[in-house]
Order: sequence, then structure tokens, then C-alpha cells
Amino acid sequence: MPISVQRLREWLSPNADRLELAPDGWATARWAANETYWSHFVDREEAACTTLIAAVRDGRDVVLLDPDERIKRVTFAEVIAVASRGRERMTVLDVGGNLGDYYWIARSRHPGVELDFHCLELPAVAAAGRRINPAVTFHTGEDVLDRQFDLIMFSSALQCMQHWQSMLARAARSADRYVFLSDVPTLSSAKSFVIAQHHDGHVNLHHQFNRGELLEAIAGMGLKVLREFDMGPHPRVRNAPEQSICTGWLLQRGG
Repeated sequence: MPISVQRLREWLSPNADRLELAPDGWATARWAANETYWSHFVDREEAACTTLIAAVRDGRDVVLLDPDERIKRVTFAEVIAVASRGRERMTVLDVGGNLGDYYWIARSRHPGVELDFHCLELPAVAAAGRRINPAVTFHTGEDVLDRQFDLIMFSSALQCMQHWQSMLARAARSADRYVFLSDVPTLSSAKSFVIAQHHDGHVNLHHQFNRGELLEAIAGMGLKVLREFDMGPHPRVRNAPEQSICTGWLLQRGG
């Protein structure tokens, strides 16, 4: 079927948000550095995080507040309920945790749990987080993974890491009990591949994971699947051999 004129205009627009197969993987020549891509969103994310903090302080249930984020927030609330069982205090590291939004989501649903909440982020994002969200400790170096945490989570972030295996293996060693992978693009049949995300002249690359390959790697790191979550559809990727779905896993160390 011929593409519509409107769709063509959207595709050609320099600020269109679109996804397409990156046939050369992480060697894709059009790739702009991750930091350039994500720093572009800092102003928008600051406004959203400030609104979230105000809503929690007003006593609103922010888990159900934003329809676009509802599945991820509900899933995270379930994860915190499991991970904090029998505990009054938890240490959490959110890898790719943006401006520390999930600290406030946990506060909203589990106010009785004292959280020592940390985020590992890019320098520009971490600087904004320190300014607007001082309740969270921000890190920019991977040496934070030399510490132990009750829960280490990857907030829609594992797929954005070129060397995700080494990062996940370090998290498996640093997690005292649990690792949570959120919103992972998962394929049932096709082998893992890389896609390019375009927005406003910036490009970011990230993985689409074959389910079996990913679960085999997880098991090899000494992690077992405690719970699996259906986190909804993934946006369509142009020219992809298979369209992915979003999956979450709560993983437990050892056992």
C-alpha cells in the first residue's frame, strides 16, 4: 500500500521520533553518542519529574496518574512490594534511572519503607537530578557497582547499553538479593538485533533481545527468574525481522 503524504512528511521531519533497523549494529555510522541523545531530553524530563514530586507530596497515587507510564509504575510497585517484604529499609540502585522518578513512585505506594535510593546516569542527567531531586544520590561512574544493594534495577535501560552483558554481570554480583529488568524489548523467534531511534536530529541505538538468548545469559550470571511481567507492546520498528514486545523480569540472586 502506498505511503500517505502525511506519513512521508512525518518520516522526513528532522524532529520525528521513529525507529528503524540498524543493519550495521553498534557500528552504525549515523549513531550519535548516547549522551548527546539523552541530554537532549533533560529539560522535558525536569518538568515531568517536578510534577511527579509535587503529586506525591500532595498525597496523590502517582502510579495511576500517567496512562503512558501506568504499566511500568504498577510493575515497579509490585517489585518493591516483593523486595521489601520483611524490611523497614532498602538500598536501591536504578541504572539509567533518569532523574530518580522511581524513588517517588516507591514513596507513593510504600511510604513505610525507608529507601536509600541511588541512580547511575549520564553526567548531564545526573546534574539535573541532583538539582531537583536531592532525596536521591546520583552517580556517573560504574564504580558504584562495587557496592552492594538490596535491589538493582534497569529502568528501560538494558537495551541502551552496547556492552549490556558486562553491566548485567556486574549488577548480578552487586545485588544482595534482587535484580529487576524493566520494559525490555523481547523477540520470540528472530535473533537479537540493533535498532536506531531518531528524534529531533539525534540518534540512539539499542538492542532488541531474543528471549532465549537473554534468559540463557541471565541464568549464566547466577540469576533465576522469580517473576515475569507483560509490559505491553513495543513501538513498531521499520524493516525489523520481527516486532518485539516489552517484558519485565524480577530476578533473584542464587538459589
